[in-house]
Amino acid sequence: MGLCGGKSAQNRQSRDSRELGDGFHYSRIKPDDDDHDAKSDSDDHPDIIQFAAPIFVAKEGAEFSVKLMRLGSLSGKARCSYRTEDCSGKAGSRYVHTQGQVTFEPGQYEQSVTVEILDSPGWMATLEFKVVLEHPIGCHLGKYLSACRVKVMDSDFFPSSTYSQVLEKGEESILGMNPVLLFAEFLKLLLSVPGMAWRLAVTLLFDQLKNVYVWFMLVSSVYMVNVIFSSKDAVEQELLVPHDPEMTAQLIGLMYVLAPLLLHCWKEVKLQMDIRGCCTLFLQTSVMRKYMNYSDRSRAEVSHHEVQKFVIDTSDELAQSIDDMSSLCENLGKLLVLNYFAVSSDPGVVWATLAMPVIMALWALLREAVLRKPEETDESEKLVSDLVSEISQNYRLIAGYFQRPAMNDKFAARATKLSDVRLPRAAYELRSEFFFEWLGPLFVGGYVAFYSPLVLSDKLSLGTFLATISVFKEVGHNFADGFARIRRVAAKFGPLVDLTVFLNRATDVQDLGDLIESRVHETSILRQDILSLPASQDPSMVRTDLIPVRLQNLSFSFPGKQLLQGVNISVPQGKLVAVVGRAGSGKTRLIRALGSDTSPTTGRVLIPSHLRCLLVSHQVFLMNTSPLQNLFFGDPPSLALLEARKRMLRVLNKLEMRQTRKLAEQEMQLLQEPPPVEKQEGSSCCWQVVPEETQPSWSPPDGSAPALRIASALHGWQESLSFQEKAKLHIARALIMNPEILILEKPLMNFDDYEAELVVRVLREHISNRGIELPRETRDRRRPRTCFYSVERVSKNDQPDVVWKLQNGRVVEEHEIPTELPPASRHLSTKISALQ
Repeated sequence: MGLCGGKSAQNRQSRDSRELGDGFHYSRIKPDDDDHDAKSDSDDHPDIIQFAAPIFVAKEGAEFSVKLMRLGSLSGKARCSYRTEDCSGKAGSRYVHTQGQVTFEPGQYEQSVTVEILDSPGWMATLEFKVVLEHPIGCHLGKYLSACRVKVMDSDFFPSSTYSQVLEKGEESILGMNPVLLFAEFLKLLLSVPGMAWRLAVTLLFDQLKNVYVWFMLVSSVYMVNVIFSSKDAVEQELLVPHDPEMTAQLIGLMYVLAPLLLHCWKEVKLQMDIRGCCTLFLQTSVMRKYMNYSDRSRAEVSHHEVQKFVIDTSDELAQSIDDMSSLCENLGKLLVLNYFAVSSDPGVVWATLAMPVIMALWALLREAVLRKPEETDESEKLVSDLVSEISQNYRLIAGYFQRPAMNDKFAARATKLSDVRLPRAAYELRSEFFFEWLGPLFVGGYVAFYSPLVLSDKLSLGTFLATISVFKEVGHNFADGFARIRRVAAKFGPLVDLTVFLNRATDVQDLGDLIESRVHETSILRQDILSLPASQDPSMVRTDLIPVRLQNLSFSFPGKQLLQGVNISVPQGKLVAVVGRAGSGKTRLIRALGSDTSPTTGRVLIPSHLRCLLVSHQVFLMNTSPLQNLFFGDPPSLALLEARKRMLRVLNKLEMRQTRKLAEQEMQLLQEPPPVEKQEGSSCCWQVVPEETQPSWSPPDGSAPALRIASALHGWQESLSFQEKAKLHIARALIMNPEILILEKPLMNFDDYEAELVVRVLREHISNRGIELPRETRDRRRPRTCFYSVERVSKNDQPDVVWKLQNGRVVEEHEIPTELPPASRHLSTKISALQ
């Protein structure tokens, strides 16, 4: 068996061998069906219970109803359980956990589940939770809509709604706000983060241990000089160990050793509480959640560089505010301890304890007049950073046009400007800080000059004299540290204003909620009407599938230009629709309106709410992950299903994606190999024995051994693909997700004639079989698939079912393969006309 025989070989032989197309694959995964419709049941066509939409939007502080729908014959009772499940929104803070059972009576086709949404006292990003259906009785659950997400829309402004009248006016108004008041509201928000208030209270309390240590150092130094090392007999009674100054000194020395250990223990506890890390995480996740819900306009107003800066730098910088404020409290406590010690030891120095803070405050106010404040470095740093990003993204363009020397010169000019700005700034900082460093020695020198005669005349003890000198030094350093911390806090005002502008930009959550609500409502009305008609003789026919996709009074207008005007057109589900028109005719706008990616000037698009709609742009996007993670990006859980992986390989075969298939098979093999372990003494096997019931993780966590092994083995895999193969992967990913409504923006522009014809042929199968490479015998139990795609013109080999031609601001249905509409569909067309 070689070096890796024995137990390892037995383990390999015990795995089930699965044939995947023309490849070979190890798997311990039990076969499962690809679609819920393919599951066997005693009933030929059991009803389906699912949610009426994949996403719902709720407002905080109110009860919210999530609608369910029943598809099928509607005969007999059907029921299932439901429960809420935490995501970014947590039960008890964002919503009230709810669970129960919902029952559909015979003929009942919709129900609602009520969840109470809690009203948060402060600002929160848009958080989500799930509602999950399970344990069906007398029915099946929809494969994709057995769970839905609920977005909870927060009505507060960042950082709070105290100044809502100012914040709602936008950027200019926010820039004019008092930064101190804004910062105070920001601190309140951070303290509202779960667990933050008690962490800060504990920190403020135990940080004073450092000041207790300072007090101990001062008192012990006076005690040692005046008592332990004094030659006077009168002070012997003050020794901790009577008549034994040596033992007393040893006890003091032991306390010197133990005190730092106690402080170190507190530092360890403080580190584990990680106040800054908790605040950083809160801000980073809030920034990303807000950005992910931005409207198109808001997203256009913010660059990628700015988003990265907010997530990486600004969030961490602002999170440090809590540490800065606790440090200021520590500084204040230390100042009180030092001044109290000085005054209690020698009441004659009370003038110094009052004079030092007054002089410090005067300098803080007058230094701007004395020292000329130079230009900030932020703008110059941004120019350099932006240029580096631009050069990195457009290197091929720069090199191709022989502009590398010009870009180097441009970079050198900006870097020189940054260097020129930094030098005066550094000089300003140095001169500013010198006064604070010099003030302590100034008072020490005066004290030594005027108070040393009191020591020489025994009117002032030597220990008190030396301790007071230490106090003046410490007070000077304390003022300098405190002023530096105040400046660090003030330096955060600018980033805080920028973050406030960013987090108060408009989102599309409200528009999404209105769109979903209107679609659910209108779908319910149309279902009610069509279900009132006699049932079809075909038991496999779901009458809800007769609801068409339609555009109602759709218009797009811009200043000086009317792109589309008053478009009213519809198409039945289950059609391949080509959207045709010359450049600039409005194809892209229409396609994106179908995919809810843009809002029309007037009118609306009605797509039945329960249908999953996927918009695929003409730009080719590949995620910076593995091949399988890219292919299953739209439906990650399916990656763990053997049948889904088989289907994925068949889809790749259909699209003639040989290199992508090779990479996918290689990754699947890597995922199922047992992990290597260090060779143990007395064993020649280099593989760990994996129990038969152990299953591979098909989505290994970032940084795990399987993920690192795949990243290493498939490093640079994207570069091994041609551009056309990348473009086909972009489409294959959508077909693997298998949405009911597939919308493709210029999908053929990246292909030659042969590849374009191949893609259209695959889309045709996706429509005719209600999902590509799914069992034909279960076709009638799946929802129809509808596909819209935009092209400049239709080829003779495309053969779409319907052509929507855009000309002169109108959409004309040019031709359609003749079909005899069933009576129910004709009745529904009449109903839709009445609704229009």
